[in-house]
Amino acid sequence: MKRFFLYSIQGRVIALLLLFMTISLAASWFTVHYMSQWIMTEEKAEKLMSFAAFLDVNLGDRTYTDILAAHGAQGASREEKIAVLNGELKEITDEVAAAYPGLGVGFYSRELDAILTYGPSSEYQQTVGTSIAADHPGREVMAANRSAVRMGTMVRGDIMNAMRPIERNGEVIGYIWANELTTDIEREFGRVTGGILLVILLFYVISVCAAVVLLRRTMRDIGEVVRGVRELRYDLTKTLTGTGGDLGEVVDGINAMAADILKANEERKALLMAEAANRAQRDFLARMSHEIRTPMNGVIGMTLLAKAAPTERQRMEYIDKIHLSASLLLGIINDILDFSKIEAGKMEIENAPFSIEEIVENVCDLIRPKANEKELRLHVRLDGSVPEMLNGDGLRISQILLNLLGNAVKFTPQGDITLELEAVPAEDGMLRLSCVVRDTGIGMDAQQLENILKPFAQADSSTARKFGGTGLGLSISKALVELMGGSLTVKSTPNAGSEFSFSVLLAPYDGDATAKQSAPDDEVLQCRYDGRSLLIVEDNEINQVVAETLLSEMGFSIDIAENGRQGVDAFLRKSYDLIFMDIRMPVMDGLDAAREIRRAEAAGALSGAPAPRVPIIAMTANAMREDRELSHEAGMDGHISKPIDIAEIRSVLYKFLVKNPFAGRSEARSDKKLLY
Repeated sequence: MKRFFLYSIQGRVIALLLLFMTISLAASWFTVHYMSQWIMTEEKAEKLMSFAAFLDVNLGDRTYTDILAAHGAQGASREEKIAVLNGELKEITDEVAAAYPGLGVGFYSRELDAILTYGPSSEYQQTVGTSIAADHPGREVMAANRSAVRMGTMVRGDIMNAMRPIERNGEVIGYIWANELTTDIEREFGRVTGGILLVILLFYVISVCAAVVLLRRTMRDIGEVVRGVRELRYDLTKTLTGTGGDLGEVVDGINAMAADILKANEERKALLMAEAANRAQRDFLARMSHEIRTPMNGVIGMTLLAKAAPTERQRMEYIDKIHLSASLLLGIINDILDFSKIEAGKMEIENAPFSIEEIVENVCDLIRPKANEKELRLHVRLDGSVPEMLNGDGLRISQILLNLLGNAVKFTPQGDITLELEAVPAEDGMLRLSCVVRDTGIGMDAQQLENILKPFAQADSSTARKFGGTGLGLSISKALVELMGGSLTVKSTPNAGSEFSFSVLLAPYDGDATAKQSAPDDEVLQCRYDGRSLLIVEDNEINQVVAETLLSEMGFSIDIAENGRQGVDAFLRKSYDLIFMDIRMPVMDGLDAAREIRRAEAAGALSGAPAPRVPIIAMTANAMREDRELSHEAGMDGHISKPIDIAEIRSVLYKFLVKNPFAGRSEARSDKKLLY
């Protein structure tokens, strides 16, 4: 069905053009009308005043007294004087009035306070001898004794009246006036403005016709283009019809653009998805700024307080809070690193023995303080079908449980949190471990559930503001569950709580359930290394102090090198029981330094014969799997990620210096603590 004209683009353009021209016409007419009226009024006032001046000139130097004296009427009565003066001056006023029809002119005597003449006398003879009324506008002129023009209702009716004082010998003896009926003025004004309006209207009609004629073809072509573009919105295979001129080039450009869009449709969809992801990531980065700054502020703030001479109790509290804030910050960084590895397809799932009961106990120990703080009841049910030991990635299962239980505590203001675990046989002799985390918290609606497992997402923006968090935890948990052959689902009702369920495939454990560690914990933690020497190759001064302090307490004699080149030189000067090596350093990095040390050992650089292999442990912030592989390829024996874990360091030292001790003997070649 054809669209109504004004709904089309050409109709709107033409309508706007006509509206603009009409407004311009009205504005022009308004301006001309009032300007013409003002000009004509000024012209009439000037003309009437000139008539009054003309009569004054015709009176000459005579005064009313001179005229009366010439007729011997100085002692006559008032009426006789008026008659003498009227007879003398009537001819002048009648002559002027006759020359200009519609004009009224006359003389007035101030002494007699009477109208002496009013021409044409044939019409206004009856006014001779009368006085001007007290409210007559002429009284204002008399009071001021100066020429003026006034509009108002006077002797003749509605008139414009010009009144001029007659001054002889320094004395005002009377007044001359000239006036014209306002109806005559308006009639003349109407004739003038009517002609102007006719010209304006003629110009308006010609302009409208010319504009419509000129726009008709252009707007028709534009209309075709608009209709074509409207069709392209739904079908990019459509082609716009060609037109000439510049618009034709536009049409060709649109057709070419449509063809390009059609070819790149898949790329466009991918771009939209990328933009949506970018928006989510921008929101995530905004939250990250808050999440990272909060524990960082705790670290810096508590550090400043620790400098203010606190008591021993306060100092310990500050240290605990610094450690807590740093742990929170590390957790955020680990989330980001885990997500990056998952996105890059680099996340690896370990397969090692672990105790699910021990994992649940550890996770609950971490969660319980916060739950107790909110007076929440924590329930755990471990089904008898769950074996004591399983093979799989216990660390990642701990991570998933910690995330789900942590969220349950965070979003549950009161009530209960329940963790249930059971195991069922699966294909190929595997076991499927099923876990359910149920809470009585705030819950979620359908829209929130749709986004909750997406990366960088939380239930809504207010969730991040109120409860904090990166929005990565559930996404990481979902990915980890899927990497372990399972799935994560969620059910929730607003204000009635949520239920997160996941299952993973694990292999049964066929070893000794009691052999969980290769060495007793106490032996590892209490082992001393008095008389042993270590080389720490580290460019960061703070990291140097931390490592030196921790290792010195275990009995080690420690040397420090500030880059890989200094580390190699230190090794060539002195034999060490073990070397901790950073990776990224100036001058020479840790990988090249390790290679040179291995080459020096093989060449017998220290004793002239191949030397025993000194353990080199990477101690670096490079924590990716590829980094570990590069360290191994460079000849390193282990890899510890920063921030360092003292328990992990003790385990490494026990492994290389106690369980597999280095056979060589340390030979001090320098008593300098800091080499070079």
